[in-house]
Formats: sequence, C-alpha cells, structure tokens
Amino acid sequence: MLRKVLVVVAIYALIYLSSHLYHINAPNLGMPVDWRCTDSYMEVDDTTQIFIGIFTTASNYQRRQLIRDTYLQHIPEGVTYKFVMGNDAPRDEMDTYRDILPLDIVENMNDGKTYEYFKLMAQVFRDHPVDFVLKADDDSYLYLDRLATDLARTPRNMSYWGYLVGNTFMGGECYGLSFDLVQWVATNDVPATYKAGHEDSQVQKWFDWSNTRVDYQVRNCRIHDYIESNTIYSKLIDLNSTMVVHALKKDNHFLNVHQIMEKARQP
Repeated sequence: MLRKVLVVVAIYALIYLSSHLYHINAPNLGMPVDWRCTDSYMEVDDTTQIFIGIFTTASNYQRRQLIRDTYLQHIPEGVTYKFVMGNDAPRDEMDTYRDILPLDIVENMNDGKTYEYFKLMAQVFRDHPVDFVLKADDDSYLYLDRLATDLARTPRNMSYWGYLVGNTFMGGECYGLSFDLVQWVATNDVPATYKAGHEDSQVQKWFDWSNTRVDYQVRNCRIHDYIESNTIYSKLIDLNSTMVVHALKKDNHFLNVHQIMEKARQP
C-alpha cells in the first residue's frame, strides 16, 4: 500500500515539475510589468507610412474574409496591408482580392516565417521606404485609425513597438519595427543564422544576441487580449484607447469586438 502511495505521489510530483518548467521556459508567458505605455512621443507626422503584414495560413479563408469585412473597411491614409502566408497561398483568392503576400517558404509559424517577411519588406520598400513595418496575427482585431495615429507620434529610429511581455519582447499579436530595424534584420548575420524560434520572442533575441540597442516603444495600455480569453493579458475594451484586441479564436468573439469598436467610431 505504501509503495502505491509513493508511486502516486511521484507521478503527481513529475506532473507538477513538468508543468512548472514549461511555464518558466515558455516564451509567450510572464506577467506584464504593468498596463502603462511609454510616453516618448514626438510631434505628429502626418506623412507617416505604415505597412501591416497580417499573418495567416492558406486554410483560414473564412477569417481573412471576416477581417476584410470588418476592420479593413476602415483603412486610414498612409496604411497599407497584405495577408502573409507561405508558398501554398490560394491562387484564386490572390487573383480576386490582390491582398495576399506569398512568401517563398513552406508555411510555418516558428521556423523562419517572420525573418523571411521582414527580409522581403526591406527589399520591397528599399527605394521608397515606409516608416514602420508591422506584423499582426489574424486572431487580432486592429483599430487602424488609432494605430496609425499612435505610430504617427512614435519615433522612427530603431523603434521596437508593441505589447511588452515579461519586460523582454513584444507579443506576436501585433508588433512593429521602424524601417531602419527592418533593414537591420535583413542584413545582419544574427537573424539570418537564428531564424527559427518562437517568432515574437526570437525577434528580441536577435537584438540581444547582437548587442543591438533598440528603442522600446511600449503600448501595454492599448493592446490586450479579449476579455473572455481569460489570459493574464485579457481585459475589457476601453472605447477611448484600445487599438488591438487579441486572442479572438472564435468568429463570434471577433464580431463582438467589431461591434463594440464600431461604437467608438460614432461621434
């Protein structure tokens, strides 16, 4: 009997230890330092140009259509976008909407897609640079007017913009690099060598491992998870300030956020 008890205790101890080690090492976890934003804003630059790559997969057509029918109906001046996916991008959809950017890679999330995206953006905008290149998830709702206004006041010298996770990296729901950092990613040996890894935390590792000093532009007060996702990053939408809501895995949750944000657009 004692042996059985000891075996059960040992099993539970192993489960607890495994869970504890996972939570320590998981790159996308960690309590945010606080919900505040940095205040290093500059004067508004009405000429700011922003490109947003919405990361998606070929099979997720329904979500792309939902995005086209909701927040992409409100694209402010100076903002352009593409849905970013691998080399299996559906040709018919590409021809119909002309808003898909296929990368010359096998579709993946953490095996270099982000690196290839920023590298391509450095080439695409080489002769006519934009000010910021953003990466967003297709389970994020973007309030584009607020996002554009925020970036129009954001310094554009080595700026690393987004929701700061655990005082280290910007969360993958929506983060951005000023164009000089995009060019750095495309030309530095460290990102090219270490493409693979959890895509959001890997970006910060590139800067850290190369001793590259970046300007953290923290927007924790304006970016959060959907309240019903019940994560440590979830909270209620602030009609006056929220600009990105993440963790919208279900279409009805996405539509619910859209309906709420439409109220914010009313005078």
